[in-house]
Amino acid sequence: MRVLITVDIEGISGIANLQELWAREAITEDTNAAIEGALAGGATEIVVMDSHGFVKDNILWNKLHPAASIIRGGPHMPLYFLEGLDEKTAAVMLVGWHDKPGGRGLRAHCFFRHPFIKINGQIAGEGQIAAGLAGAFGVPIVLVTGDDVICQDLKAFLGDVETAVVKRTIDYNAAECLPAEEARSRIRSAAQRALERLSEFKPYTFQTPTVLDLECVWHSHATLLAKIPGAQWVEPRTIRFVPSDFRKLFDLIVLCRYLMWVADKMYGKD
Repeated sequence: MRVLITVDIEGISGIANLQELWAREAITEDTNAAIEGALAGGATEIVVMDSHGFVKDNILWNKLHPAASIIRGGPHMPLYFLEGLDEKTAAVMLVGWHDKPGGRGLRAHCFFRHPFIKINGQIAGEGQIAAGLAGAFGVPIVLVTGDDVICQDLKAFLGDVETAVVKRTIDYNAAECLPAEEARSRIRSAAQRALERLSEFKPYTFQTPTVLDLECVWHSHATLLAKIPGAQWVEPRTIRFVPSDFRKLFDLIVLCRYLMWVADKMYGKD
C-alpha cells in the first residue's frame, strides 16, 4: 500500500509563528509520527513530500524515519504540494496543514496572501485544492493534522476524514499547543486509523464545470493574469478560468502563484 504524506509547517505541533528556531525538529517529529502510524495501519511504501516554502528543505533528512523516502527541493514541482502522487497511491495524508484565507485559523492563507482563490464560488484553501488534485488521480485524502480550525474545516468539506488536532488557534500568530508527546500520539493513532478505514474513503470530486476565480488585491495583478489564454474578466480585480479538468485548474493556480510573485516584484506591492 503506497501512501503519500505531504507536510506543511503552519499546522505542526508546537508551532505558533514562523520564527520558531526548532521548527525543523518539530516538523520532522510530526512527520515521523505519521509514518509510524501509517506503517501500523498497513502501508508498505511511504513517500514524504516536504511542501513548505520555495525550496522545501524543512524536514531533517538524516532524522526522518528510515521506512520513508522524501521529496524536497525546488522551487518548481509539477504537482507542487502533492509531488509524488500517482494512480498507484492508495491514500494521501496532510500533516501540519493550515486554514484558508479569511479563516480564523493559525497562519491562514493559500499559497500566498493574495489573490483569494475561489472554486465554484467558494473560497478554497490548500486543503480543498489538494483534495481536488488527489481526486483527479482517484486518490482520497484520509488524514489531516493541524490546528482545531483546519481539522474542523476539512472534516466538514471531506466528510468523516481522520484528524489529529495538535493545537487550538487563539489568533493568526498565537495558539495553545498540546504537549509534544500527546500531539504526536494523536498523529500516530489517527494515521493508523485512517489506513485501517481506507475502504470507507472516496476521492473528492468538484462539481463540473469547475470554475476558478482569482480575486486580486491589486488591479495591476489582475491585468497580468488576464494575459493568460482562456482568462475572462469578471470584475476589475477578478479573473475567471473554466478549465476542462481539475489537473488543468491546478496548473493554472500554480502558474498564477508564480506570476503573483513576479507582479509583487514588478509593481512593488506587498
